[in-house]
Amino acid sequence: MTRLYDPTAAPVASMATLAVRVPHLRGKVIGLLDISKAQGNHFLDRVEEWLHQTHQPKAVLRRMKPTFARPAPEDMRKELEQQCDLIIEALAD
Repeated sequence: MTRLYDPTAAPVASMATLAVRVPHLRGKVIGLLDISKAQGNHFLDRVEEWLHQTHQPKAVLRRMKPTFARPAPEDMRKELEQQCDLIIEALAD
């Protein structure tokens, strides 16, 4: 006997709260997290240049995950959380 399964389903509504928006980037410490995909560092180089040219951050803190296949290590996440006003996570390929 052959069974056919319908892979479609009705959408399920859910509530989500958006992160609080930072009103401006001037004087902020911005974290750039490279997830260690190919070419991600080149993309973040351009992002960092743009941030410095247009937003005058206090500092840009760059970190790279050891592998894209796993979450960032706990100590890296804590460091970014404690030192940064906001974090941009980037990937490329």
